[in-house]
Amino acid sequence: MDALDVIVHPEQIEAWFQPIVGAAPFKVEGYEIQSHFRGEPLKPFFQEDDVPIEYQLEVMSHVIRHAFQKVPADAHSFVLIRCRPDWLFENGGEDFLSILRDAQIDFPEDRLYVTLTDVQVDDFDRLGRIVAYYQNSGLKVALDRAEATSLERVFAMSPDMLIVDLSSMIEKKTVSASYPHLLQTMEHLCDQLGAPLLYKNISHLGQLRYAWQHGGRYYMGNLLGETTPDWVTTCPGMEILLHEVPMFYKYDREQMNRLFQLEQDWTVRFNEYCQSLKADEALDEWLIRLAQKMEPEFIRFYITDANGFQKSSNVSKKSGGWKTYAFYKGYNWSFRPYFIRTTVAMERRHTGYLSDRYVDFSSSEQTRTFSMPLNNGMFLFADISASYLYQERLSE
Repeated sequence: MDALDVIVHPEQIEAWFQPIVGAAPFKVEGYEIQSHFRGEPLKPFFQEDDVPIEYQLEVMSHVIRHAFQKVPADAHSFVLIRCRPDWLFENGGEDFLSILRDAQIDFPEDRLYVTLTDVQVDDFDRLGRIVAYYQNSGLKVALDRAEATSLERVFAMSPDMLIVDLSSMIEKKTVSASYPHLLQTMEHLCDQLGAPLLYKNISHLGQLRYAWQHGGRYYMGNLLGETTPDWVTTCPGMEILLHEVPMFYKYDREQMNRLFQLEQDWTVRFNEYCQSLKADEALDEWLIRLAQKMEPEFIRFYITDANGFQKSSNVSKKSGGWKTYAFYKGYNWSFRPYFIRTTVAMERRHTGYLSDRYVDFSSSEQTRTFSMPLNNGMFLFADISASYLYQERLSE
C-alpha cells in the first residue's frame, strides 16, 4: 500500500465495523472500528514506522469521523478505537484526544475504549500517566494482546478491558499444556482489575470453547461476525452461541459430576484401608501396602501432619515397583497455595478431596492429587498418574 496515495485521497478512507458478541445476552454488545482504504485494511499504513505520526493521526481522524457518521443515535453498544502508544506521546496525548473531540462524537465517553495495540515502549511511565489522564477524562482504555504484556505493566496501567488474541491457537488437539494456564492467568488478572475480558480472532469452535471456559465476557472474530462497512445489530455469532454454549455447559457439567463421583468413590475405597492405620505404625511400610492396593491410578504417596510437615517418605512407583524416598521427609508444605484450603476442606467435610489440575514441579506433567484425612490427625496425599488422567479425560 502506497502511504502517499492514502494521504492524498482521504475521501477514499473508510471505517468498517467488526461486531463483538456478549457472553451473557448472546447479542452484539460492541464493535471494533477498523480502517480501510479502497476496501483494503489500513493496518500496514499504521504499522509503517516510515510514515510520520502526524500523517497517521490525520488519516485516523478521517476514520473516526467516518465511523461515527454511521453510529445510530440510539446505539447502546461500546466501541473500540485502535491507537498506537506512539500517538499518545504526541503533545501529552492531546493530539489524539483532540481527534476524538473534533469528530463531534455524540457518543457517551464511558463506552469509548481507546485500544492500545502495543505497550512495549521505552518510556512506559509516561505512557501510564497519559493513560490515567484519559481515564480521568471519562474515556475507557483497553489493552490489546494482554497475553503478551508483562504482568507488571498490566497492573501498572490498570486498563478497563483486557483483549486476548487467540489467532496463535491452532486446533485444540495440538494446544500446548501451558496454553490453558495462560488463559487462566488472563482470567485471574481481569478479576483482580475488575475489567472484562475480550477474546479476539476467534475463527473456529475450539477457540470459542476456550474463550467461554476461561472467563471471556466478549467474543470477536470471523467465526462470529466479519468486518463490514455497516453498523450491524445481528451477526452469525448470536446463533452460534445460542447453539454451542449449552453444549459447552453440558459437557463441563458432566465432567464436574464425574470428578465429584470419583472423589466420593476414592473416599470410600481409601477409607477402608485408612482405618487400619495404628498410632505406632511405621508410615513408610503402611504406605507401600496402601500403594500396592491402589495401583494403577496413583504414582506417589506421602503423609503430612496438620501443620504441613511431611512425616513419611515419598512412596513412588519406579521401574514397576514401589520404593521409598526419604529426601522430602521433614519438609513443610504449608506454603503451597492449595494446602490450607485442602486440609480445612477435609476436616470440615470428613471426606477425601480431589484437587484441580496442576503441573507437578518434579515431572512437569499435568496431574491431580487426591487427599484423605487419617484417624491420627494427619493427612494422606496421593498423586494421580498423568496416563490415568489422560485415559479418563480428566486432564482437560
